[in-house]
Amino acid sequence: TSSRFMSISQENKLGSIIYSQILGSFNLVTDPLITGYVQMLGNRLLVSDYNSSINYRFLVAKNPTINAFATPGGVIVINSGLIQKTKTEAELASVMAHEIAHVKARHLSRMHEESSGVNISSALSVIATIVAGMYSTDALAKTFITTQTVSAQKQVTFMRENEKEADRLAINIMVNANINPNAMSEFFKTLQKENDDSGALEFLRTHPLTKNRIAETQSLASRYKGNFTNDSFAYQFTSVRVSIERINTKTFISNYKYNHETTKITPSKIIDDYAYSLALKKEKKYKEASIVLSDLLKILSDKSELYIIKKYISIELSEIYLLNNKNKKALSILENLNNIYPTDNAVLYYLSKAYIENKMYKQSINKLMPYVIEHKDHRLILKISEAAYKLKEQSLGHEYRGEYLKVIGSFNSAIKYYNLALQYNMKGKTIDDRISSKIREIERLQDSKEIL
Repeated sequence: TSSRFMSISQENKLGSIIYSQILGSFNLVTDPLITGYVQMLGNRLLVSDYNSSINYRFLVAKNPTINAFATPGGVIVINSGLIQKTKTEAELASVMAHEIAHVKARHLSRMHEESSGVNISSALSVIATIVAGMYSTDALAKTFITTQTVSAQKQVTFMRENEKEADRLAINIMVNANINPNAMSEFFKTLQKENDDSGALEFLRTHPLTKNRIAETQSLASRYKGNFTNDSFAYQFTSVRVSIERINTKTFISNYKYNHETTKITPSKIIDDYAYSLALKKEKKYKEASIVLSDLLKILSDKSELYIIKKYISIELSEIYLLNNKNKKALSILENLNNIYPTDNAVLYYLSKAYIENKMYKQSINKLMPYVIEHKDHRLILKISEAAYKLKEQSLGHEYRGEYLKVIGSFNSAIKYYNLALQYNMKGKTIDDRISSKIREIERLQDSKEIL
């Protein structure tokens, strides 16, 4: 019955607008290794839902509190603090599966299924209320629903009543992805023990826990038997990349006892050494950091099964080479990685940086264009624009600057750049038609009737 409020098609259109607004207004983590991992984990959770008409997208907010939220259209945002608080990949997956469940069950659409006279402004106001409620009680009190005289608190209360259903669906999602379903109750227990922690309280306020709820998730999970996965190297490396931003790296470096001979016989120290290299990079000790990472690659040279670890270490080494103006060394590493991972977002991002640093602007554009046409990644779109400007191809630079602004929801600014692209275009009518169609597309997006 929620389709009386919003059809799946309308929900997807609204989701695209919300996604753009979040990209343009939230303080998001931009590290492609972190965002790529979270998207990959999200895709894994959706493996049994391959016929879904919802276009799920996962973002990471740069926020130390422990929280996550979902919007119509499959936009799911998790805080960096959540990655720091979870101990395993399965615990992180349990929260992401819970948010996916809210979308699958269409809880936000059901909450307003009796609304009338819906337009884009009122729909976005609904989402603003929910998001404000996630992050600020004061903001929640000041945000109003324009479709009905329904209090914001009542809307959030309705959401809370759906937590139980979301838990049940989330456990099923985890089992289908072969991820340990017991991790959900384990994470809940950790948060309940730490309920005096302000970060934990943020999550508990928007996802209220009771002893019954924990017991129920344990009972549901116990029904499933299997050889479930609990953790991964990719999660551990991602957790380190998130955590390094919030620690005192000078103290960490002075206290850390680095010995690559010890790491040879204690592989678990690879993660610790990787963290040490990130700390060195943060303190601009590039030479020392490159030595640590090179040592790790030597240790891993005969361990073909640890290819994921090699990717993280190789990308980090290439980034340090770029920071230290050793651009050709960085390019060599990244081209080799691109041969192995031709569609990996992080590899493409750093490869484009290396091409630009080596003044190989045309190669950067040619490498990124096919991927960007399909995936619309805003960071890579900006790299195309940067390379085009370096090539003095002003029209292409303006066009892709406009494309970037469109993706992050700055529609008026995007139109200005598209018009500049038209003014500078010297390549004929075909390019004019392409740019003009992009302007018309934005004008349709700005028309509420086109969206809902």
